[in-house]
Amino acid sequence: FTPGDDLAPIKSGQDWVFVLDKSGSMKGKFLTLAEGVTKSLEKMRPNDRFRIITFDQSAHEITNGYVPATTESVKRFIKKLRSIKPGKNTNLYAGLSLGLNALDSDRMTGIILVTDGVANVGVTDKKNFRSLLKKRDIRLYTMIMGNSSNRPLLDSITQASNGFSISISNNDDIIGAILTATSKATHES
Repeated sequence: FTPGDDLAPIKSGQDWVFVLDKSGSMKGKFLTLAEGVTKSLEKMRPNDRFRIITFDQSAHEITNGYVPATTESVKRFIKKLRSIKPGKNTNLYAGLSLGLNALDSDRMTGIILVTDGVANVGVTDKKNFRSLLKKRDIRLYTMIMGNSSNRPLLDSITQASNGFSISISNNDDIIGAILTATSKATHES
């Protein structure tokens, strides 16, 4: 994960796509998730951009495209994020598919996936997830909340993108885990 001396540092800003599980099984965890994303957005530079995707039985983008990480836009989307109520099933594939749409090939992009990893509707086969990620040059960083996750699926798709996955709980430092992911993308690849 450490960049080589021959790779130039990224100075033009980065794009981050937050793909967030808001299924019913996240009911007791979603406020922790929202707080971690909030702190991460607040630490972004003004030339960074972000998108926020949520998913339960279907996926929705709450940002409608990339948003510059200005103080005003961060505050606006933090308010929207904190108002989300979890519910229904988990269509992880729909969330990742939407997150992979509209990538800008001229900018470094990473995906932060926060889920409890219980994909129970839509596509659930590991092979299809890996195929979806292999089509893009993107790093997936997976934060797994809870003990009932499909760890083999989540680890497999994360490794397919050369990212990393980490288990967290309500007491863990989700902010630190997300900041660790964003700190890995400091140089061109």
